[in-house]
Amino acid sequence: MLKSGVFASLLLTSVIGIPVASEARPVVPEGAPGISNIVPVQGYWERCRYLRERIREIEGRLYSAPPWERPRLERRLFERREEFRASCRRY
Repeated sequence: MLKSGVFASLLLTSVIGIPVASEARPVVPEGAPGISNIVPVQGYWERCRYLRERIREIEGRLYSAPPWERPRLERRLFERREEFRASCRRY
């Protein structure tokens, strides 16, 4: 009788404890990961080469572009240069 009582109480405790444990939250609040200076290796040089090519292409098109297209091309050139500076230049 004692063994069945102990078994029943352990079974009841585990049945009650499982739903509580599955809804448990971490003790420390989760925050956003910090910004890292680690550069992903795969695709890094290809992306930088692609940006350099686009910058040169836009510069060439800007040289012979009609006046009404120059603001759009200048904006695209500025965006590509900023992206290149942010992701490809090493300090």
